[in-house]
Amino acid sequence: MRAAWGRAVAAAACVLAAGCASGPASTRPATAGPAAPPPLATASTGAAGAGWAIVEMGGSAAQEDNFWELFVRPAASAAWRLATPAGVADNGGLEAAGTGGSLVAGFRPSQDLAFSPLAATHDDGASWAAAGPVTPGLADAPDALAAGPGGQLIALTSEGTAELGADTGNAWTRLASVQTLLATPAGHTCGLTGLTAASFGPSGVPMLAGTCSRPGTVGIFADHGGTWRAAGPAVPPALAGADTGVLRLTTSGALLRAGSGAAASLIAAWPAAGGWAQSAPLRIGANGLRATSFGPGQAVAVVLADGQGETLSGPGSSWHALPRLPASAAALALGPGGQVDALTAKAGTFADWRLVAGARWRLAQTVHVTIPYGSSS
Repeated sequence: MRAAWGRAVAAAACVLAAGCASGPASTRPATAGPAAPPPLATASTGAAGAGWAIVEMGGSAAQEDNFWELFVRPAASAAWRLATPAGVADNGGLEAAGTGGSLVAGFRPSQDLAFSPLAATHDDGASWAAAGPVTPGLADAPDALAAGPGGQLIALTSEGTAELGADTGNAWTRLASVQTLLATPAGHTCGLTGLTAASFGPSGVPMLAGTCSRPGTVGIFADHGGTWRAAGPAVPPALAGADTGVLRLTTSGALLRAGSGAAASLIAAWPAAGGWAQSAPLRIGANGLRATSFGPGQAVAVVLADGQGETLSGPGSSWHALPRLPASAAALALGPGGQVDALTAKAGTFADWRLVAGARWRLAQTVHVTIPYGSSS
């Protein structure tokens, strides 16, 4: 099944890329913003414990020996397994979105691939079927792909547009763009400079997020019958004059960046009755983030660029610094009951380290991945 899917995508690639002879695609979105895009290394876990993680493995990205891998941990299982769809180069990055027990994975453009193939699974990655594709390719952001009810998708593209997909991406229509949002009162007030995330609200309403040029403004917008309205929280008064951006946007919450350089901070926000609940700011500094994660009960986790891990158990909680992470920590995975796992990725080895008694890391699992070094050059 996976091999058949790979052959189908390869055939589509030749058609859409004009005989597979197009030049190298840009790996950055055309939109501008005051900060680097958020990291593509992510993990997500549902209430039942089922989850997925995306990490970068292999070697040098400059030599195209880096490969992004998708791992899945099925519900009622303690073990991760490799579930990357086969048949498409993934040096440019992988993205995933899930809903109702299904998962859709998208490949960012790289090398001669000028669009983003999609694949869908309903059995935790044991088999994949072709979906999409997205043309032009997905933007450089972990929430550039969102899944909603009834097989709907939202895709943010590298050209600053948001596309609405039906039938798991087999039909696409234009939802919005940076320009059309700027023409609305909400987008004009924000001074939107680029789109960074997409999601479906709890009621299935399409939502988009981006970076605002107006200090202290959070660029989250909701589609109300074809009219885009501001839907984001207000930043704390102490950060009202800071540049802001939305790094992540999911059905359960958002991660906001406020400030820049050494003063940059991270704020978690969750939808609440009558508005939003927010965490206290977490200083992340100029180097920013290495990975972001969401878990059960609206829990949040991040790996900072210096390797420090921080978690939030949900609204009303405080940031909690974890013990020193294992070497090569790529992401944190959150599970039911406050479970925290550190996922490491080095060359072809993926490992899961379980936090024991909140004080030490215990190796729980190792997965060896065959890395096709030199296959992308």
